[in-house]
Amino acid sequence: MAQQEGLTLLQFQKKFSSEEACHQHMFEQRWPKEFCCPKCQHQEYYFIEKRKLFQCKGCKHQASVTAGTIMHKSHTPLLVWFWAILLVAHDKHGVSAALLSRELEVSYPTAWLMLQKIRNAMGDRDANYKLAGLVELDEAFFGAPTEGGKRGRGTEQTGSGGRIAPTRRWPRKATIISPSNLT
Repeated sequence: MAQQEGLTLLQFQKKFSSEEACHQHMFEQRWPKEFCCPKCQHQEYYFIEKRKLFQCKGCKHQASVTAGTIMHKSHTPLLVWFWAILLVAHDKHGVSAALLSRELEVSYPTAWLMLQKIRNAMGDRDANYKLAGLVELDEAFFGAPTEGGKRGRGTEQTGSGGRIAPTRRWPRKATIISPSNLT
C-alpha cells in the first residue's frame, strides 16, 4: 500500500485556504490532464458559476467535481468537508459527531452524516488491503473472553495462530509472528 504524503495543519491550511482552492483540487483529481465529458468525452466546456457545474459544449451534459464522491449533492461547503476529513483521519482515537459539529460550526445531524460517510469511505478503502509480513500491534487481545474469566489486561487469552513478541522500537509494542512468516 502506497503511503500518502502527510500534511501538517499549517500546510493543509495554506493548500486549502478557500472554497475555490478545494474546488480546484477536486477538479485536478477528477480530470488530471484536462476536462473530459463523462458522457461523450468532449474536452470543451462552459463553467456554470452559480451551480459550480461544468457543461459540455458538445452534448450539454453537466458534470460536477463532487459527483460520485461522499460530497455529492451536499450543500455543505467543500472547505468544511476537507476539514472534517482531516480531523477524522488525523485523530487516532476517533472523532465524535458532537466534536465535528462544534469545531466545524455545522449542525449535529450534518456532522453525524458527514462522519458516517467519511468512516464508510475509509472502511471501503481499507477493505482492499490485506496485512502481510510482520504486523505490529499496540495492546491487542484476540478471541472472546472465557466464560466467567478475566477480561482486558491479564486475560488468559492467547494469540490466535501466532506468537506475540516484543519489538525494540517501543517497550509496549509487540509483533505478531504467524507460522506462515517463519517459512
